[in-house]
Amino acid sequence: MRIEKDAQEQTITFQLPQLPGEVFRITIPEIISDTQDVIVPWSQTSPNWEIGEDSARWSAQVPEVFRMAAEVLFRGERILASVRLTNLSGRAWRQANVFTCFAYWQAPSFDDPQLARTFLTVGEGWRSVGQLFAQHNPGDGPYTFFPVQGGPAPDELWLCRKIPQWHPQMVSRGCACVVSADGEWVAGMATDSPAYVFVNRVKRCVHADPLLPAVGPGETVEASSTIHILGGGVAEFARQCEYTA
Repeated sequence: MRIEKDAQEQTITFQLPQLPGEVFRITIPEIISDTQDVIVPWSQTSPNWEIGEDSARWSAQVPEVFRMAAEVLFRGERILASVRLTNLSGRAWRQANVFTCFAYWQAPSFDDPQLARTFLTVGEGWRSVGQLFAQHNPGDGPYTFFPVQGGPAPDELWLCRKIPQWHPQMVSRGCACVVSADGEWVAGMATDSPAYVFVNRVKRCVHADPLLPAVGPGETVEASSTIHILGGGVAEFARQCEYTA
């Protein structure tokens, strides 16, 4: 296991011994926001990463805004990515969401420029993002949100209004995955309390990001996503999603 702090704030890279040369990235959190505004901003300084053999942690605090601790735990095929957040402000946070990124554009066997091997759940099945984009082009921007059944409408969230490119297809679960070019491996992300699913078609990544309950002043909440990297394909990842949810 090789875990390193990346030059980008809030970000680590890692390589697994069974997948040499495949560099994956986790940005946790890339941003936290709610219906109204930013809570933890993009590029929040993260100088205090503590990196162990199978873990990575960092924390931050802004007086009268937030206190936060982020943690990544490597547990074999499962990587647990969690955030503990305390509201130090004077207003309640509604529908806060933790924008955590799992990126594979530096993992050559997984990188998927055509999005033909990147899959989301639609109904009881799985569809590639390439197919969904062919049916409906969401726009020219690199970033696209997909609403999740039971989750908020995109226009309710500050982040989705800031990046206003949404696909009309509602996905049925908070999970997304990419299959390796040889079909031997699958990597993806899942959460049991999804705010949305997100893809970046330029620096290829997927997000299955958690939605927090209402957080009043002084209250603390936790949120998590699970990243899975394992042998197999969509069927094997789907079984992991069932376990996660």
